[in-house]
Amino acid sequence: MANYKIVASDLDGTLMNDRAQISRENMDAIGKLQEKGVYFVPCSGRTLSEIPKELRERADIDYIIHSNGAVVLDRKSNRRILTCIPNDTVRKILDIVTSCESHITMRHDGKCLVDAAFQNEQDFTYYNVIVPHQDCVLNYAEHLDNFMEYACSADQVEVISVFFHDYADKLKCRKLLEETGLLRVVESSEYNIEIFDIKAGKGSALMNLADMLGVDHRETMSLGDSDNDLAITQTAGLGLAVSNACDGLKAAADEIICSNEEHVAAYVLARYFAD
Repeated sequence: MANYKIVASDLDGTLMNDRAQISRENMDAIGKLQEKGVYFVPCSGRTLSEIPKELRERADIDYIIHSNGAVVLDRKSNRRILTCIPNDTVRKILDIVTSCESHITMRHDGKCLVDAAFQNEQDFTYYNVIVPHQDCVLNYAEHLDNFMEYACSADQVEVISVFFHDYADKLKCRKLLEETGLLRVVESSEYNIEIFDIKAGKGSALMNLADMLGVDHRETMSLGDSDNDLAITQTAGLGLAVSNACDGLKAAADEIICSNEEHVAAYVLARYFAD
């Protein structure tokens, strides 16, 4: 059995159940992994302020990868490895996505930022905003009255997440964004795209962290469920997909494990780190 030293886990749909909760079984397993000398690293499309407090402030979690790998955070020193979107590219993104009916979330400087005018049940339904994202918006985001003014002036943006009313608009915008050659575009749901710098991504972030810690790349493990976990699944020494993962991720994974409703961290502890 390989001696894995880093376990990087996605949150929504992976470590968290369908109600966006982290089970006591998972929390206990994280502690036991850390006791075995394994770095357990939350690895999420969420920005820092959106990561549940029980993980974000947990004393034995030293590193967090957030914003789809745009940021690798060393919690002890507060050092950050950044791979973010510059302002001129941010403006190009906004020009493209605002040409369609879209619901925009910006992740910038560890904060989740949204337009105060569009955060209600009617708009969530109209723009096909999935429940986990609604949870982030309602519980963690800053609601700005001057959102577009702020967004157009923002530099070093981590991620821009967009939901669309019309699926054809999503496909059109995704094509235009990818054609810039500057951006990586993934999706967390049918009507969504998540946009970040082409050099960013969970896979490259995990490798940067492994290099920083002196860990062989083969001694890394990833857990995920969706399109934005594809790069890390292909890059990690062992890429695992939960059974509720999208078909593309299952095809890329080395192994398929339990579902997000079955205490993923506890499963991994018992399956791969048994004494």
